[in-house]
Amino acid sequence: MGRLLEGLGGMDRFVKPGQSVLIKPNLLSDHTPEEAVTTHPEVVRALIHLVRACGAKPWVADSPAVIADLHRVWERTGMAALCREEDVPLVNLEKAGSRTVEEDGLRFTIANPVLEADAIITVPKVKTHVLTGLTGAVKNLYGTVPGRQKTMFHKLYPYPQDFARLLVAIYRRIRPVLAIADGVVGMEGNGPSAGAPVELGFLAGSSDALALDAVLCRTLGLDPRTIVHLEAARRAGLGVAEWSEIVMEGDLIGALAPREYRLPSTVPLNYVPHWLVRFVQPLIWHRPLISGACVFCGKCVTACPAEALQMKLRNRPALKAEKCIACCCCHEVCPEHAITMQSSPFFRFARQFTKGSRTP
Repeated sequence: MGRLLEGLGGMDRFVKPGQSVLIKPNLLSDHTPEEAVTTHPEVVRALIHLVRACGAKPWVADSPAVIADLHRVWERTGMAALCREEDVPLVNLEKAGSRTVEEDGLRFTIANPVLEADAIITVPKVKTHVLTGLTGAVKNLYGTVPGRQKTMFHKLYPYPQDFARLLVAIYRRIRPVLAIADGVVGMEGNGPSAGAPVELGFLAGSSDALALDAVLCRTLGLDPRTIVHLEAARRAGLGVAEWSEIVMEGDLIGALAPREYRLPSTVPLNYVPHWLVRFVQPLIWHRPLISGACVFCGKCVTACPAEALQMKLRNRPALKAEKCIACCCCHEVCPEHAITMQSSPFFRFARQFTKGSRTP
C-alpha cells in the first residue's frame, strides 16, 4: 500500500493534518473476508496507518444492504475487530442522521457524517455485478445513502440509464479525494455476492475514481462504455474513462492486463438506448429463479422494493413476475446463493450476438 501511494504522490497529497477522513469500504452484507464480497480489513488497516501518518483522523463507515444486521456485518467482515485494534471510530450511518441533497434534479439523502467529512477515500472490492456490470469506486459511494432508501431507489429508477443518473448524482455530490481498489482477491461471475472469488493479485489506486473503474473494467474484460453509470459520468465530465487518456504506473501493470473472467449473465444489453429500453423491456427481462438451496429465511422478500416476492405455502418465496423490476436486490441479499437471475429467451438470443461487453 505504501508503494502504491508513493506512486500517486503520497497520502499527504490527499489528506491534511487535522482532517476528518472517511474510509468507505464495501460492506455489502455479513460475509467473511475470505468470501471476497467485502473489502478486506487489512486493506483498510493499511489506509488507516497512512492517514494517521499525515496527522489526519481516520474513521470507517458504510451502509450495507437494508436487510442486513449491521453489527453482524461489522463482526463477520472483520471491520469491528479492526477498528477496535486500531482505536478508530466505526460509525453507524443508519443512526447518525441524514440530510436531503439535490443534484441534477434528483433528491436523495446522504448520512450527515459523510457530508461533514473533510475527505473521503472510497475502497471498493473488485467485483462484477449482475445489475451494473461492475461494482467499483464510483458505485461504492451508493453506501453513503442510509437505510431503506437504497432499496426503494431501484423501484423509483428501474431502467439502467435512470439508475445510472442517480449513481452519477451521488458521485458528483460526494467526490472522493482518493480511490483504492481491493483486487487481491476479487469476484467474477454473478456478483456482488453470489459470484466466485478469483485471485487478481493487485491493489490499484487513483485520484480519479472513474479512471480507476475504467481500468478495472479492462482488467475484467468489460468495456467501460457499456457500464451505464461510468459512461454517464464520463459524459458529465466527472473524470477520465478513455483508455488512451489513462496513464498507468507501478509494479502491477501486468496484473492489470485484460484476461478472460466470467462476466454476469444479465448485463450485456446495458447499452440499449434509453428511448428503446421501455419498448424492448418486455422481451429482455431477467427475473429471480429460486433453487432448492433456499432455506426460507425471507430476506429476499424483505429486500424486494417492488413487493414482487411473497412468502407462500410452506414459507417458500413466490414471484409475481408482472411486478418484478429486475433490480437484483433479492439475488444480492440471498445468504445461500439460492437465487439466480433467469433471462428471457430473447435476451439470451441477443447475447449470442453481443460482444460489446468485452473489451476489444
